[in-house]
Amino acid sequence: MTFTTHGSVRGSCGHAHRSLETACKCLRQDQRNCKSLGGYSDRDVVRNDGQQLDDSEQEYVYYYLTDH
Repeated sequence: MTFTTHGSVRGSCGHAHRSLETACKCLRQDQRNCKSLGGYSDRDVVRNDGQQLDDSEQEYVYYYLTDH
C-alpha cells in the first residue's frame, strides 16, 4: 500500500509514499510552503489504490496534522 497527497487545484505531490507518516510529512511541508507564499494547500492524503482512507488511517492523519 502506498499513499500520495492530492488536491483538485494543487494536483498531486508525485510521490508514492510507503507509509502514512511520510505522506503526512509531505502534506505538512506543502501546507507550510503554501502558507509562506500567502496561500493554502488543498491537498489531502489519499491511497494510491483509489480506495478511501479507512477510519484508523483518517484518525492517524488528523492526529499527525494537529499534534506535530
